[in-house]
Amino acid sequence: MTINLQDLRESNEFLNYILDNMGAAVLIADENFQIHQFNDSFLNLFDSAAVIATIKTFGEVSGCVNAVKENKPCGETSACAACVLRHSLIQTMIADAPVDRKPLHRIFYIKGQAVQKYLRFTTRRIVYQGRTMILVIIYDVSDIERQKVELQSKQAMIDEDLKAAAAIQRSLLPDGNPSIPNLRVAWRFDPCGRIGGDIFNIHRVDENQVGLYMLDVCGHGVPAALIAVAASQFLAGPRGLLGGGCQLASPETVLNHINEAFPFERFDTYFSIVCMSIDIRRGVLTYGGAGHPPPVLLHADGVLETLGYRGPVIGFGSDSAYRQREMRLEPGDKIILYTDGLTENRGREGRAFGRDKFYSILREFERSPVEELVGGLHTEVQAFLKGVRPDDDISLLGVEYTGAAASHFAI
Repeated sequence: MTINLQDLRESNEFLNYILDNMGAAVLIADENFQIHQFNDSFLNLFDSAAVIATIKTFGEVSGCVNAVKENKPCGETSACAACVLRHSLIQTMIADAPVDRKPLHRIFYIKGQAVQKYLRFTTRRIVYQGRTMILVIIYDVSDIERQKVELQSKQAMIDEDLKAAAAIQRSLLPDGNPSIPNLRVAWRFDPCGRIGGDIFNIHRVDENQVGLYMLDVCGHGVPAALIAVAASQFLAGPRGLLGGGCQLASPETVLNHINEAFPFERFDTYFSIVCMSIDIRRGVLTYGGAGHPPPVLLHADGVLETLGYRGPVIGFGSDSAYRQREMRLEPGDKIILYTDGLTENRGREGRAFGRDKFYSILREFERSPVEELVGGLHTEVQAFLKGVRPDDDISLLGVEYTGAAASHFAI
């Protein structure tokens, strides 16, 4: 549609005032891209008041990098054939094909200095002074684009930091599937983001003693990950699982120490944890928990037992001391530790995976090695989610006792 704006600028003082004070630059150009009319915003955009005394092309007036470097008007430089502005103006003139806010990123020479401008332009075919011409409205979005570039740069830095943080968190997980005589170990870890609030590990203190833990910090992302890493470092320290030397600390000792070290008032959060020790020589499992989902002991004969002995979560300031329990392990028994993300994440239908399905799958793998059990369970969880990004971290640690429990050792 052709807009008749003949003598608009000269004939209407009110519209003339609006044109000169609007934020967008406005110009009218002919088929040779020579400028016949403009507003003050156009002059301000390119600081071109000194060079607009006579009719000139857009490239000459604006200081287009191509026109300046080659000292040629619009349409005659080597870059004009690929110019998005020129192409749009031609289409508007010939085919009456208007353009709305099309991007134009280019260097312009302003006061002799090269300036990167981020522009958007709109075109319309009009009749001006009896001739068919092109109305061009130019919006300067340079500040917005520079802010976007700056934000993208900052986001890239954050992404790199998150990658580094994720690598650090991964380094605190077990190194592969640890090789421990009379034990088989397998695990999976799927954070809902790049980093998460779950962390776990298994440590062999000597040929007979193994300690393991799994914890889940409330929340997600960087704050939860920082607490998880701090708790992991604590567990590796003198008051943690390793007892500061070659002596493995008991689960109840560790739980009471970590409860003292991580009060809610100091960290403004809380976490659940399960802590275990295994005496390989005696075939004895000792465990205690703090608000964590009950681990599962899948006996070699197929009986599934939940290990639900636990106190309140860490951070709630329990007045009573944490305790522990001991039980005998038989060859083929499997211990499964997990976080609630495994059972509570929801698939596309909105249903949670659930503990019943979890227990059912465990029974399907009751006679399989723990590596197959953990791998099969993880596959089932991923299939249930059907590509849905989990909204909570998923951690899974399986330990199978393969040694012969010496029955003459008393518990």
